Amino acid sequence: MVPDQISSRTACLIEPFTVGFRAARRSGPKSGEHAIVFGAGTIGIAAAIGLKYFGCDKVMLCDGSDFRLEKAKALGFGICNNSREDLKAAAMEYFGSALSRYGPTGDVDIYIDAAGAQSVLETYQAIGKIESRMVVVAVAAGKRPIDILEMTYSQHALIGSGGYLPEDVQDVMAVMASGTWDIESIITNEYPWEQLPQAIEKASHVEEALNVIIRYGQ
Repeated sequence: MVPDQISSRTACLIEPFTVGFRAARRSGPKSGEHAIVFGAGTIGIAAAIGLKYFGCDKVMLCDGSDFRLEKAKALGFGICNNSREDLKAAAMEYFGSALSRYGPTGDVDIYIDAAGAQSVLETYQAIGKIESRMVVVAVAAGKRPIDILEMTYSQHALIGSGGYLPEDVQDVMAVMASGTWDIESIITNEYPWEQLPQAIEKASHVEEALNVIIRYGQ
């Protein structure tokens, strides 16, 4: 049962948020750790909130949409438009520095792929510090190459995350009921069900929309 403290608008985000929280949990976050989440969509923002909830000190979201990144920034996260910014430099400035196999890099313990682009895994293997870990929650069709030799020498860990469990639902409801984060702020558009085609079209414009919901009845 959804607690009374959670509005119906916020409640419609419970399912995607549980997926994000599962990804955050799978990363094994520890108090004081740092994290980067690729993808500032609903699941990416949910994962970022989950990481903070589980004890991470600083979390940055990366995306190519300034519109979505501004939503993430308003929630208190660091941001980087990695389509035009140097992510390693941004990470070193925001988190401080640590060592990778190739020299100084950002002091980031956890990376979460909530974007699904092939370049994300390549970026992690290129800049991830020694003994960091990546959780993959966004999947694309087909296989994605992994440099096993690089992963071995850098002591990286690659972790899969799919679906969610009851504990994730409980945590999401607790966070939503607490009001700590303005979760409803990531709902950018609402349409009556009669305008479903327009809603789908709007949701495809990442520089104008983040989460688009459909209203049934009055």
